[in-house]
Amino acid sequence: MAQFNYIAKTNEGQEVRSTLDAASRLEALEALRKKGLTVIDLYSAENVKPITASQVDEKTELKTKSEPRKSFSFASKVKMTDLAIFCRQLAISVTAGVPLRDAIEGISMELEHPVLKRVTGEVVKDLHDGKSFSEAVEKHPKVFNSMFYGLVKVAEESGKLPGTLEQLATYMERSDRLQRRIKSMATYPIFIGIFFIVVCMIMTLFILPQFTDIFGGMGAELPIFTRIVFGFNNFFVDHFLTIFIGVAVLITAVVLYGRTPSGSFRKDKLKLDIPYAGGCLKKYILARFCRSLAIMVHSGVPISNALEICAEATGNQLIKKNVLGVREHIMTGNRIAASLDRAGIFPGLVVRMVSVGEDSGQLPEVLDNVSDLYEDQVEVSVMTSMALFEPLIICVFGAFILIIVLAIYMPIFTVSTNVH
Repeated sequence: MAQFNYIAKTNEGQEVRSTLDAASRLEALEALRKKGLTVIDLYSAENVKPITASQVDEKTELKTKSEPRKSFSFASKVKMTDLAIFCRQLAISVTAGVPLRDAIEGISMELEHPVLKRVTGEVVKDLHDGKSFSEAVEKHPKVFNSMFYGLVKVAEESGKLPGTLEQLATYMERSDRLQRRIKSMATYPIFIGIFFIVVCMIMTLFILPQFTDIFGGMGAELPIFTRIVFGFNNFFVDHFLTIFIGVAVLITAVVLYGRTPSGSFRKDKLKLDIPYAGGCLKKYILARFCRSLAIMVHSGVPISNALEICAEATGNQLIKKNVLGVREHIMTGNRIAASLDRAGIFPGLVVRMVSVGEDSGQLPEVLDNVSDLYEDQVEVSVMTSMALFEPLIICVFGAFILIIVLAIYMPIFTVSTNVH
């Protein structure tokens, strides 16, 4: 029997810090669940020293400086769609009783994505060498992120790998479905915008300069509106290379600065401050955060570890910093809802619903409901935005063409009047 230290919460929100004897970490988790406790942290008394309030800031700072693991949708070379299909096939195979190694090997032979095919082949090789599934996927953080690794590790300890793979597959399918809906709604307006830019460039660089030469050869005084339009166009054509290089250098500088720690934080903060679009992005991030946290808590991952992993999954440095701050407050004895409220970035709805989940002992179910709500709101917001963007870009395009046509035809009308 080994001794384990644990930090947990009762349904009333009271913190419990104590020790218990169990044959394994799994048995310790099961014993605490039977007592109706929400596990905040669990560690072996022999191998791991407990985290004190004074050590939390130091530990969090070190982890913040460490290299972050990549998330599914933003940094992985493997698309969410391919990973979701792989995970669903693996879940079905394992649930049907196929050995894990044989299941992955069979799926790998039919994969078309070269990166995923290579990675799964290496996973199969590691399994042949006697490594566990979690150890095999941990070597590929760009494909299998921290959440995937953490859930698989817990599932191996609890013997609930088929159920965990089902949850992961469902999570990725929902995320992929939402992303594809957003992309499909944005495709047509984006096409119109690109077409508008191409037409403007053609008119500016090739069409208007010809009319400028024609009207200049007539020797007649041009209308002031035409002179203004042609003057702007001539300036753009004469300095096109300078403007192009300047814009390219500016974009490059912004991109390079955005890759630095301070630049990445400022960039992510700016994204959330954009009117309307920032609110929509925040809801999308919160939906993903609530969904991933729900899965991890439901699978038995301690809150401290779950929040640390979910902070990386947000993909936003500002929200990540706040989630890690929430983790600090929870580790020092505060309730989850109170810690979220203290962060100041989480909406009141999330705080209230988490408080209800804590009191009722149904935190995963409540987080799932919050995620569903925010995903629906994001989809409606994007649909509304795209519906408004399409006529707006058409109006702007029409106004630009009208200005060009007037600038060309006004001199013709003036010349015709002088002839008569």
